[in-house]
Amino acid sequence: MLRAPTLEDWLYSARSFAAAALALWIAFSLDLPRPYWAMGTVYIVAQPFAGALRAKATWRLVGTLCGGLFSILVFPQLVNAPPLAAAVLAVWIGLCLAASLYDPTPRGYAFMLSGYTAALICFPIVDSPQTVFDTAIWRMIEIGLGILCAWLMHGVLFPRQGAPRVLAASRAWLADLARFGADSLTRPHDPERFSAERRRIARDGAALAGLFHQARYEAAGRRAPLLWAGRLHEHARALPTLLTAIGERGRSLAALDPAADAALSPLRQDIAGWLSASLAQPPGPNRLLGAQRLEARLAEAARHPHPAADPWAALLRDGLVERLRELVNHWRESLLLTERLQAERPAEAAPAAADHLPGHVDPLLVALSGLAATGAVLIGATLWIGSGWSHGASMAMMGGVALCIFGQLDDPAPALRQFLMGSVAAVLLAGLYQFAILPLIDGLPLLLLALGLLYLPIGALMPQPGLMAPCLAIAVTLPTVISLQESYVATDFAGFADGGLATIGGLGLALLLARLARSFGVAWRVQRLAAADRLDLARLAEGRVPADLRRLLGVMLDRFEALAARLGAVDARAVPVAELSDLRAALNMLRLREQMAALPAAPRQAVEALLQAVAAEARGRLPAAALLQRIDATLASCAAAGDSRAARQAALSVSGLRLALFPAAPSPFAPGPIPEGVPA
Repeated sequence: MLRAPTLEDWLYSARSFAAAALALWIAFSLDLPRPYWAMGTVYIVAQPFAGALRAKATWRLVGTLCGGLFSILVFPQLVNAPPLAAAVLAVWIGLCLAASLYDPTPRGYAFMLSGYTAALICFPIVDSPQTVFDTAIWRMIEIGLGILCAWLMHGVLFPRQGAPRVLAASRAWLADLARFGADSLTRPHDPERFSAERRRIARDGAALAGLFHQARYEAAGRRAPLLWAGRLHEHARALPTLLTAIGERGRSLAALDPAADAALSPLRQDIAGWLSASLAQPPGPNRLLGAQRLEARLAEAARHPHPAADPWAALLRDGLVERLRELVNHWRESLLLTERLQAERPAEAAPAAADHLPGHVDPLLVALSGLAATGAVLIGATLWIGSGWSHGASMAMMGGVALCIFGQLDDPAPALRQFLMGSVAAVLLAGLYQFAILPLIDGLPLLLLALGLLYLPIGALMPQPGLMAPCLAIAVTLPTVISLQESYVATDFAGFADGGLATIGGLGLALLLARLARSFGVAWRVQRLAAADRLDLARLAEGRVPADLRRLLGVMLDRFEALAARLGAVDARAVPVAELSDLRAALNMLRLREQMAALPAAPRQAVEALLQAVAAEARGRLPAAALLQRIDATLASCAAAGDSRAARQAALSVSGLRLALFPAAPSPFAPGPIPEGVPA
């Protein structure tokens, strides 16, 4: 939703324009050939918070240096073959964009910049390739100057620390998690309402992930405790999975054995009360006393189970107690991590930056993004070389650059359309400045006054997500189209219009390729996410991936957050998907693999056959009903093992697998045949 700029927005705009003015003045003083790159870079890297700016500026500088080095080493070798030079640049840009998408942290920005910096250096000098060394050095100096000026204003002189924002957002998200947990423990299980709330919390958690990455670049005084933010997010975002398992068990137990469910009701009520109250309690040992008391009561409930009317009800009840115990442990750990996050000097050393685990990456989307950027450069270069268009190189350059800037978006087309509209406005405004305003200006103060009348309101609107793309386009494109220099250089209208048309044409080409290569709709993206979960489930059952709980949780929860970000209430009804079912099944299979060595021979063979059946069903080679029969046969084998503790634990894991994949199936110990065509 659009809103009027706040005071903080105006202050942010004033700092950004001051940095741009400083960069422009220094560039004029050093007689840099393209001083407008320094000005435009300020607006590309400017961020409201110091940590975010340091993250972006650091890796933009690294990427700029790498792109400049590539240009110096490769471009001179291709001076006599412009088509080959364009092809090499296109492939380099596509590969760099693909590499950047494999790293969701700010480090990925360096790969992207390595690609399009080469385009910014090489395409403008295709007619004078012998100047590549000087051009690359100047371009790195100009971009580096813009980065340093933005850093000075936003990160040194007038820093706005992001730590309070990270802490406040974390507290709000944890409070939502606590309310969600208490609600799911005390109210009747409504799958549709439960799923909608779970997706909302997942979306908020995914938004926090970016803040947690930026927290590593905060000022040194707050950096150490903020390094715990990522571990807190990793730990707390697993809670909806536990709550889903608890809700499914509670619903099934209430339907099958109401007395057993009622016997656990007071314990669930007390856990819900502890979840709701624990965040408001002051840090310290007293905060965790409630967890210790609840753990003691859960241990007592596990030792003295309520008599069950059915063996399946007994497994449901024991599994429910075990999941409640895990919930208490997870929330207690989240409270401890919250204390470390909020402490001025945490008692324990913070985790290293490398402790972050890579999340889900869709190789097909990465490949399509790289191919789209490569295609934009190749098509633009073909039109330019084939037609002899004097400004055609700008079309190839802008097509590749635009797809790099917005390539990390799930569907870049809407943002590219806004950026294109902003660039059209920038070209029109540039014409106004070039032919009506700049000829009347004498001196830098008047130039800054004329630019400030436009840049101050543009900068104040930029922090709003809905206006960021068009405002950024105006801020960066206008001085480039003008070719802003220390002294006014008259230009003919035909040349100006030709350059503006090439810029707009490149962005239009990028938009067209984005629609062709990346705009597939919600249903297709959700199906890709679900298929990736099924593939991981099959590989885990086959033993083809390491049984690493942290990695498994991280990758599958990344997919769930990606799904939640795309799946609204209408889409959830139109695109049916079993949210978190494969993750819950995978966690139970991990437990089974840990328990297999201690199992008697017969149950162990049954579990091995079950894992093979899970893999076959996940790959579409086995009907769902046949997998359900195999699960029930494994339960019977574990039950026949008598008093074996390992067999009992395995039965609990198999029951969890059954509930995850077949939540609506009747009791496996009920008389009569298993219904055909049970949905997975």
